Amino acid sequence: MTYTLIRFHRKRAKAAFTNILSSLSTDKFDSVLIKPNVCGFYPPDLNLLRVLIKELCSKFNEVIIGETPSTMHSPKERFESLGILDLSKEFNNVKVIDMIESGVIEIAIPKHHAIKKLPLPKCLFEADFVINLARAGRHPSTKVTIALKNLFGFVAEKRKYFKYHIRGISKVVADVAKVVHPNLNIVEANDHILVSEDPLIVDIVATKHYLHIDPLSVRHFQLVALDRGIRIRDILNNITIKEL
Repeated sequence: MTYTLIRFHRKRAKAAFTNILSSLSTDKFDSVLIKPNVCGFYPPDLNLLRVLIKELCSKFNEVIIGETPSTMHSPKERFESLGILDLSKEFNNVKVIDMIESGVIEIAIPKHHAIKKLPLPKCLFEADFVINLARAGRHPSTKVTIALKNLFGFVAEKRKYFKYHIRGISKVVADVAKVVHPNLNIVEANDHILVSEDPLIVDIVATKHYLHIDPLSVRHFQLVALDRGIRIRDILNNITIKEL
């Protein structure tokens, strides 16, 4: 099996996003939810976010930028301090939200590693299209924090670190990946942007080629691959990178 990933230089973001979105069947969709890593260690580049939002506004009637609280930060404070709140005001159909305020539902995790149920925001399931926007970086608990780790930010808890890290954060990330499936995963990796429908694929490429860490050493990669019945080594040998 071949795994395809799109890569382009951030200077080509506008043309690349236009190309990517035009190839997707988004005409039937009304709303898009973007989940950046606002309350974590690696927030998005504001210029890249602006370009992405502008392209999305031409495709969707409503663009939502959502985040949940972390132990360190609240979404509203971070949206303001990072300039994302001001950015949203440049557009008529963009809003920023603390996703917990949209309501929370308990989702059962099939064949869970650590957690039987997870609280997730209702807006995640109400949006017609979901974009997972992450920036590749190192992390003390999981070695790397990229697209898969950013999915942990969907967990609708205010003190996630204390509740879930003690259960084995790699196992928890793998559990989240079982039930949260973004339509598109966009990762900032130095001067390049990586895009795939599969968060595991973008994470493997970003880890190997940009963070210079062996993907085989990342526990949550191994668990996600195991849940799918595949091996990281087989993925590595069958990734095709399409340059835009």
